[in-house]
Amino acid sequence: MDYIKLSRKITEWEWYSDINVCRLFIHLLISVNWKTGRFQGVEIPRGSMATSYNSLADQTGLSVMQVRTAIKKLKLTGEITVIQHPKYSVITVNNYNNYQSDNKVNNTDVTQEQQARNTGLTTIEEGKKERRKEKDIYSFSDEKPSILPPPEEQIFTTIRELFNSVCGSYPRLVKMSEKRKKAVRARLRTGYTLEDFKTLFEKAEASEFLKGKNNRDWSATFDWLVCDSNMAKVLEGKYDRKENRNDTGRKAAADEEGYVKRLVEQGFGQEFEGF
Repeated sequence: MDYIKLSRKITEWEWYSDINVCRLFIHLLISVNWKTGRFQGVEIPRGSMATSYNSLADQTGLSVMQVRTAIKKLKLTGEITVIQHPKYSVITVNNYNNYQSDNKVNNTDVTQEQQARNTGLTTIEEGKKERRKEKDIYSFSDEKPSILPPPEEQIFTTIRELFNSVCGSYPRLVKMSEKRKKAVRARLRTGYTLEDFKTLFEKAEASEFLKGKNNRDWSATFDWLVCDSNMAKVLEGKYDRKENRNDTGRKAAADEEGYVKRLVEQGFGQEFEGF
């Protein structure tokens, strides 16, 4: 098959404006098997391909990191499934049949079909008839896919439940307002995952500073935590418990003091005496 079906409604797709994700997805559409094949003794079904991050980077002109991020986003919204093997990964385009049908519209097949049915249709007319039957790609139309990706509302609900279960010291989050959904959606589109949100909430719960033990008697909120710059700082450990950092400092000082005393005891110099 030398073509795929691509609806103009792709411009309404949530990843269309993300050039790296869009480029990689279209590359996958035209690269996966259009019929079942084999790779190193493993059967690779229709709609799938055996590949690696490095291979995809070479083929698309993206960096390996950009490929990783794009795949993470495509997995998040259910566009693809990835099964990892020791030396390669098998990537499957979900609902591939919606992008590529088994209908053949090349001259030879159409001519044979015409002869069998003894019709007066021409090859061009048959091709037009087949094209009229084609349906839009599920991701960019109202047609229901056979395997639905996780809906946005489910993701919002999961994040709300994560916050309430992990952050017991904070006021319970009752509702995901549109403003909160917009903030979460923006974080997900920049590459953050549900696991990142879980880590964010765990660090917030462990931070005495964020829970109000500070000079301003201020406490963080869900809205503050999911702000782009704040989320990055929390995940980087900027608000980790101070006593942990102090303990580390005290241990380092004790180690240094012991080292110097050992030098003095061994007679390496009077300059260390009185330390």
